[in-house]
Amino acid sequence: MEVSLYTEELLDLRNDFVFKTFFSSRSSNHLLLEFLNAVLEETIIAVEVTNTNLQKMHANDKASSMDMRVKTERGEQVNIEMQVQGHRALPERMLMYWAKMYALQDKVNNSYSQLKKATQILITDFNLLPKKHFHSKFQLTDKEAGAIFTKHIEIHVLELSKLPNLSIVETDELEKWLLFMKSDKKKKEALAMESPIFKEALEEIERLSQDPETRAIAISHEIHLRDQIQREEDAREDGMEKGIEKGKKVEREVIILGMISKGFSAEEISNTTSVPLKEIKEILNTKNGHRTIKK
Repeated sequence: MEVSLYTEELLDLRNDFVFKTFFSSRSSNHLLLEFLNAVLEETIIAVEVTNTNLQKMHANDKASSMDMRVKTERGEQVNIEMQVQGHRALPERMLMYWAKMYALQDKVNNSYSQLKKATQILITDFNLLPKKHFHSKFQLTDKEAGAIFTKHIEIHVLELSKLPNLSIVETDELEKWLLFMKSDKKKKEALAMESPIFKEALEEIERLSQDPETRAIAISHEIHLRDQIQREEDAREDGMEKGIEKGKKVEREVIILGMISKGFSAEEISNTTSVPLKEIKEILNTKNGHRTIKK
């Protein structure tokens, strides 16, 4: 029997499209507020999502940016993104995102004192940093005294893969949110039984999961990501195969040149190593063009 794309399974909040859709709707604005307060350990009263472009169907369309930018009642900006696949330059890309967000405040005739804090939040479903704890907070500080250079830059990394295996009663608010993001329906329901906030969160993800258009776009993003991962794996395997072949070629060259230095002829080397005579002569002409090949 063919399985429908529109099953009743809950959509995965680790899908970047689902994550942004979940937190950017007006009905879940208070859920976004609760999550940010748990991450930043502040008391933010109100937030507004400033980039809500979710119309594009395809994940590879540049117009459908999946990071989410919000502004607080104090005019401070926060950029939030979910990542399930990393790369070596991810920290530098985060810094670039932060810099662009901070620079957007720069307007003609505005003084520097009018600039507001900008915060970058990255949630990963893989290990990114060389530490055990799942939550890392970065600021510009003096290495010796620990003095903060400015409070305007703050970067948070939340690694879902490092979330401790705790019972719900042992978790704090941030741990509950991260557990909700990565867990199955049964665990989400258990969280909903413990807190009215997570009861609303469960109702919201259930609502999104029952919407055919939302599910179709989420699946499109998932397929695009898997295709991208497969292409990268194929490229790595191709590179390894080429590297192995190159290594074999270099090894043959070393053996052949070594035998030539000991007085073996090209024909003798070919008979001994089974390397074609033509290839042996090409190696000698390339590496030792000045050498006379013994017949």
